[in-house]
Amino acid sequence: MLVQKTVKVPIHYATMKGKLHVLDKLTARLTYAVKLWSELIEQHSIRTRKELQNLRHQHFVQEMTGLSAGFVQQCGNQALWMWESYRELHEGWERAVEKARARGDERRLNKLLKREPSKPFHGKSSSRKIPTRFDYRTGEVQRSKRAKLSSLLIRISTLKKYEKLTVFLNPSSYHLKLLKLGEIRDFQLLKHGEKYYAHIVVQYEVEEQPIQKIRGVDLGIRRAAAAVSLRLGRPLRREDFSVIKGGLKRQRLNRLNERVVKLQRAEKWEALKRMRGKRRRVAECYDRLMAKRIAEISKGCLVVVGYPKGIKADNYRGNGKRALRRELVGWSYERIVRYIFEECAERGIKVLVASELWSSITCHRCGSRNAERPCQSTIHCHSCGLTYNADFNAAINIGSDFWAGPRAGGVQLNHPKLRMNWLEKLVSAETAGQRPAVVHTYYVYEKMNAATRPATIDAARMSRKSRMGLTPASGFTGFPIRRCQT
Repeated sequence: MLVQKTVKVPIHYATMKGKLHVLDKLTARLTYAVKLWSELIEQHSIRTRKELQNLRHQHFVQEMTGLSAGFVQQCGNQALWMWESYRELHEGWERAVEKARARGDERRLNKLLKREPSKPFHGKSSSRKIPTRFDYRTGEVQRSKRAKLSSLLIRISTLKKYEKLTVFLNPSSYHLKLLKLGEIRDFQLLKHGEKYYAHIVVQYEVEEQPIQKIRGVDLGIRRAAAAVSLRLGRPLRREDFSVIKGGLKRQRLNRLNERVVKLQRAEKWEALKRMRGKRRRVAECYDRLMAKRIAEISKGCLVVVGYPKGIKADNYRGNGKRALRRELVGWSYERIVRYIFEECAERGIKVLVASELWSSITCHRCGSRNAERPCQSTIHCHSCGLTYNADFNAAINIGSDFWAGPRAGGVQLNHPKLRMNWLEKLVSAETAGQRPAVVHTYYVYEKMNAATRPATIDAARMSRKSRMGLTPASGFTGFPIRRCQT
């Protein structure tokens, strides 16, 4: 498996002001070239790199900026990537507008019309510098054994012909260790405040792990993640269920929020400046630890993560769900999914993303949506009578999207990203009309009245941990009295 990772290394603090001035002029000229390419792409409707290689366009940009041919081509690629991203965002925005109009939701429609994605160099960020990628034509990252200032440096072509600029970096031991893993592809120069940083892309090979089972992961707010391992022909066991709680993260962030409020009331602005970005760093640290934990328990698995796309946009202000919006504010699910991809890729584990829509309210046993949530952590199906933990039910549905589970309906058996022998056997069985059954072990709760419930059941009630997090809701005060399989 090929893995790419970006390393953010700061420019050495001892860099002379003359070199920083040269970097300022070079990055400003590159931004101007990207802007010219953006205007050409919009004017001539350029969509492919082949159309971008028009010599007339390249000569025009080269005459206007005085850059070399390598810089001009890199700026053109950067402008094309920006327009591809804009077109993708705009298509999604158009689909959301059509959906809101079909529903007749005027409030949602007005919000979407105000949030139309802006074209490159047309929005608020039009005055910012645009970083471009430096490859072998315009720059390179070198290691030096003789230099006393630093062992890592970059050499960049400048605006003057045959003249290169040498800039030393200030790497840590982590940076050096990661850069030794594989091949350095290219790098970018970004300016944050008054400091420059080199974002170096490293590419290396990792041994891919054989897939023996599927692990469905359901992300949440109160529970950070719930994971279930699924295997064909084997019932679910206690070791197949995993829960990662986010209590420590919430406690730490709440303490920081209280501290910020106290400092604001006391008007201690210097202390507030020192805390700038601390809440974000704490949240990123705990999200990274959670992603590492999921990668550690997923050896030999295909990890399928439920992505709650659009959940924040759907719960806009004024929809009557104020409490839910307050909980969603601090939920960075996109960052968590990205961290899971990164940590699993370093271990040779494949990760796919599945839609989380209706996963918590769909019964994993019969596939029916005729269900209700007596409380936040429980789902009760009226079709088959199953009462189950909602998070684990969602994780099973997400994982079963990639084989013949009740929610998938068998349509995802020959998924193009899955090339495994046992899935090919399932495909042949499906075409022969024999739907392979997924064996699930679940517990059936029966609705009991407190007066008629035997005292022995109350005395033998199992703990929450031993019952895999299954808690009877109000109105369903029963005990799992029999164990079933499908």
